[in-house]
Amino acid sequence: MNSAQLYLPTLLPQWGIFAGVVLLTVGYVEKKIIWTQLGWITLIITGMTALWFNLFGEFNAFAASEGADAPVSHLIATGWKSVAGGVLAAISLLMLQLKKKRYPLLAILTLVYFILIFFLYSQVSDPAAKGDKINPQTQQKQ
Repeated sequence: MNSAQLYLPTLLPQWGIFAGVVLLTVGYVEKKIIWTQLGWITLIITGMTALWFNLFGEFNAFAASEGADAPVSHLIATGWKSVAGGVLAAISLLMLQLKKKRYPLLAILTLVYFILIFFLYSQVSDPAAKGDKINPQTQQKQ
């Protein structure tokens, strides 16, 4: 599987996470609940998008043929982590609506979790992480 086939499954969740975190931050700073709700909804949709890519993206066949250390297997694992983050975002949105006392703690933990997932997607899409590194000794001889 080449990098062009991995582009959309890594790009969409990254932008979804970025947009969700920005909307949540704006909602917190401006004290507007609508922005906060939109941020949680964006993160939930990001988790659903990752679920769709994992279920219908036909990545399992590529992961089995390329081995366990392939970028596809890392993308599948990161996708399932995004799905778990989407569930956490849904619980956070529910706790926000019900005005539960522990909402701020879960919100902070969910945001940190999504930020870590953002960097995992960056690692999957990075060509250096795919094993395409040039041998430094060969580069020096040229």
